[in-house]
Amino acid sequence: MNSLFYLISRNNKIYRRDRTLLLLSLLSVFIVILLYAVFLQQTQIDAIKQIVGMTNESKVMVNEWMVAGLLSITAVTTTLGAFGIMVKDKESKKTHDFLTAPLSRATIQLSYVINSFIIGLFFSLLAFVGCELFLILAGGKVLSIMGILKVIGIIVLSVALSSSINLFLVLFIHTQNAFSTLSTVVGTAIGFLCGVYVPIGGVPNFVQNIIMYFPISHTAVLLREAFMTDSIQKVFKQASPDQILEYEKHYGIVYELNNRLISTSYSIWIIIITMIVFTTVSIMIFKRQNK
Repeated sequence: MNSLFYLISRNNKIYRRDRTLLLLSLLSVFIVILLYAVFLQQTQIDAIKQIVGMTNESKVMVNEWMVAGLLSITAVTTTLGAFGIMVKDKESKKTHDFLTAPLSRATIQLSYVINSFIIGLFFSLLAFVGCELFLILAGGKVLSIMGILKVIGIIVLSVALSSSINLFLVLFIHTQNAFSTLSTVVGTAIGFLCGVYVPIGGVPNFVQNIIMYFPISHTAVLLREAFMTDSIQKVFKQASPDQILEYEKHYGIVYELNNRLISTSYSIWIIIITMIVFTTVSIMIFKRQNK
């Protein structure tokens, strides 16, 4: 146990000293903020204006939509950035040095995973606090205690899911150059796959299906539901149920797969099962790679 704590502490210190890893972790966050400020916000506001007109609540709701997407992306990119330590160790052969010490393969791998989870959770919670302050300053209300606990629970699930998937990806990366490429690709693709850069209703049907089958996108759906439920009721109080549902489907607040709306419990189960599968497969691959 002491060895595990030592490795986690060592990985964490290396990450905090490496500004490149930190920048790669937050690159997608900056992209989302820039795209939102330039055109995403106004595009959605124009769409809402055609249905119910323009109110302050509309702007608050659109900001909540952006915040939910931002938090789902943050969990992915920050956990991936933390795994850069694992790639560094493989490239410098330090992993082999660890294997010559009285350390099990499970302990070594677990130290990278826990470090990734800690860093991802720290940045995600920090982003949540920052987003809440932004929403309040923009005219929104503070989430209730239950709302805050719900969002934190979703963030924990999101970070755990992202850690398990990123561990699997990094097992096949052995150099810093390859890791930088992977970070760029993931950082760019995740915004599309979570329906943040382009709303899910704005892409072809086959792309919509890809997004809905993509596990991480379900964390964005859960966060949007947690943030936007009250705002949607206020903004669309004069709209018909069909108009509300159309808006929710277009902007990925709910998913409709095979003509059925996906429930919250369904999304949670997708996240949990995906975590178990990727973690199990990663353990098997790590053992085979280091025999």
